[in-house]
Amino acid sequence: MEVSDLTAGVSVFAGHTVGFQPEYSHPKSPICYGPLHTLLSLYFSYYNIPMHSLFSELRKLWDDVLAIVRSPSKLNYLFHTPLYSNAIYLILANLANALFGFVFWIIAARLYTAEAVGVASAILSAASLLTILSSLGLGYGLIRFLKSSNNPANLINSSFTLTGLLSLAVAGIFIIGLGVWSPGLSILRENPLFLVVFLLLVVMSVLTGLMDQAMMAERKAGFIFVRSLVFNILRLSLPVLLVVFSQSFGIFGSWSAATFIALLVCLFLLLPRAQHGYHPFFKIDRKAVSEILHFSFLNYLSDLFWFIPGLVLPIIVVNLSGAENNAYFYIAWTMSGILTMIPTAITTSMFAEGANDEAQLKIHVRRSLKMVAILLIPAVIVVWFLGHIFLHLFGGLYAENSATLLRWLAIASLPLAINLFYFNIKRVQKKVKPVILLTALMAIIVVLASYLLLPRLGINGIGIAWLAGQSVIALIVIMWDMRRWV
Repeated sequence: MEVSDLTAGVSVFAGHTVGFQPEYSHPKSPICYGPLHTLLSLYFSYYNIPMHSLFSELRKLWDDVLAIVRSPSKLNYLFHTPLYSNAIYLILANLANALFGFVFWIIAARLYTAEAVGVASAILSAASLLTILSSLGLGYGLIRFLKSSNNPANLINSSFTLTGLLSLAVAGIFIIGLGVWSPGLSILRENPLFLVVFLLLVVMSVLTGLMDQAMMAERKAGFIFVRSLVFNILRLSLPVLLVVFSQSFGIFGSWSAATFIALLVCLFLLLPRAQHGYHPFFKIDRKAVSEILHFSFLNYLSDLFWFIPGLVLPIIVVNLSGAENNAYFYIAWTMSGILTMIPTAITTSMFAEGANDEAQLKIHVRRSLKMVAILLIPAVIVVWFLGHIFLHLFGGLYAENSATLLRWLAIASLPLAINLFYFNIKRVQKKVKPVILLTALMAIIVVLASYLLLPRLGINGIGIAWLAGQSVIALIVIMWDMRRWV
């Protein structure tokens, strides 16, 4: 699952965060350590495990890392084991999207007017939202059932055709109702070129996501990384070419053209290599789709609940705290997304391995847990102590106002990782209803707590709410079912 950088522009003005408390920003403040210590204490006391066992395990993990780095044979094993290699490729693909996306918007800001950047970013954000709404969760169905399908090519093409038609319909409804829900994007209806390209972009984005997951089902995440590189290299070069022809269309057009070319490369070169004998054609096999539709739709619902905080929180911040504080919130939220790439990629690889051989799921879970710990814990420590330095890249005000929030979000990536493990274990087992309930509970906790804490603590309150939501779900998961997998 990729981290999208389809983002709307935000304006930054001078000032300070509403409700900002200086004592909360100190990295050793008890308010920052408290929830994490409570979470660990509850877990270890519940199972009568001494707290020092945690540090002993962390020391063993560090020794394992050193042993791997020092041994060429172990490194070779790492890159030739699908669980590990696919996770690494997914992390690299997501990092490429994030880093190239950052550079893309820098280039766009240099070459195009602020108005053009604002319009293009809003259009791309709308396309991203419509892509999520149109997916139906069929990507999960492909990962879980493609290997056991009697006719994989038929299942892939039926999924492509169904979601392609649905995304076209959803995008069309969005265009028809622009006057109601997004009058500022009226250019999509007034300009035929914008209209046609927008409709195609939504369809292409949905199909690209499904192709990635079809290749993931075959445990070929390296092809996802290749597709990501093609897309990102093209989207960096095309704005320079298109600025000569059009200020208004250049950014949006270059993104769309890069998506189209990468889609063709994937459809005719990469996907046939991952799925031998595959040839694209329009088809809807009702029997093939119906076998995965129920499973897919339940995952679609859980994904909607999972995405709700990311969609709603910026609106809450703007309404309760202003556009300036939303800028500080958005930068910290985006940076913390780099941390969540790690457990997201690794648990997705674990899901694909479990779908391929469910009997080995417990082994894959334990290996994946170790890999997450090796990569995520050091990353959280780095962000905790050096996050304010990274924020200085965006300006002094960001370092001042976003640093504490970034620390909260970084710590929250630890219970978030536990939750992702549980969700993907349940997907392998085809038991998705608990995932829906827990993601819905998480969304309710985060949104309500953010609404209550934001006026009192500023944007730091959102970090506390996010940590609380993830920690509550992690505690339920640990005490309910996760213990037997460790």
